Amino acid sequence: MSAVLLTRLKITDLAAWTALEAGRRLLPPEHALIRLAREELYLFEPAEGFAAEAFEGPLERAIESSNFFVNPNKEAYRFLTSSEKGAALRPPEGAQGILARPRDDTRDGELWTRLEREHPLEGLGAIRRARLWWIWTRGPGGGPAFEACYAALGRVTGRASGLLVNPHAEADLAFGNSVPWRRVEEFLTHPAPGLEDAA
Repeated sequence: MSAVLLTRLKITDLAAWTALEAGRRLLPPEHALIRLAREELYLFEPAEGFAAEAFEGPLERAIESSNFFVNPNKEAYRFLTSSEKGAALRPPEGAQGILARPRDDTRDGELWTRLEREHPLEGLGAIRRARLWWIWTRGPGGGPAFEACYAALGRVTGRASGLLVNPHAEADLAFGNSVPWRRVEEFLTHPAPGLEDAA
């Protein structure tokens, strides 16, 4: 299992605000986009022969004492060790999620090299990155309407459909109440599905 860092802006997230305003115009009639939030997800993958516990303590100190991952003036974060994160990634209350990753390699080799140079961490094999979109919706009956809203807001399929995921450059994993961390790790470490599967 891997450790995870989630970061989000404490100040107004202009990208999320712009997506919220644009997304509201894409929804089917009687559907509402209540709120949209964005987080960056960093997955810290152990090197072969190591467990995440080998580097989690020093990594947490590096996160707290440097600005590699978090600018404390404008960002908040949650660092989840392999034992703290539980069995599943759970959305905030009332939200559903879209996890988007690059279609090519998710590893951030440049960040790993910088971190190893200034904060060497024995046992850290890779840093993988993705983006989380948290979506709060309401349908005609007053309850959440994630599927209809995801169809309108998720993968870009035309000029008037899709917003948050460019399928040519990104793969995505949509989920409702929760998604097992095992599935998240597989999604970030395995090759992205072919473009024909994303269409």
